[in-house]
Amino acid sequence: MTKSKKVEHSGLIRELQKVITEGKVVLGARETKKALKRGEAKLVIHASNCPGELRRDFKELCEKSRVPIHEYHANSIELGLTCGKPYSVASLCVIDTGGTEILRAVESAKSGEK
Repeated sequence: MTKSKKVEHSGLIRELQKVITEGKVVLGARETKKALKRGEAKLVIHASNCPGELRRDFKELCEKSRVPIHEYHANSIELGLTCGKPYSVASLCVIDTGGTEILRAVESAKSGEK
């Protein structure tokens, strides 16, 4: 991983941790789908090892509601640890950013991947 990618990922991790404490986030595939269907979602993040069927469901729901979706650069265990949880997290949904720059951090990480 290049230095610029590490910086982008660390920025995303920092903003994700801030949104967990300052904003409103729901964890888990079921809760993420519910939030998307209710129109509450601002952003969906899923782990790199999230099952393909879930990824397709998220992509379809996000396209319908025009919500950005991001694949986290690590697996579900690491995503859980980043969220401060002692268990794996396949996906999460940001409902309220809490004044954080999570959306900008995701866009920055996506532009760095290209």
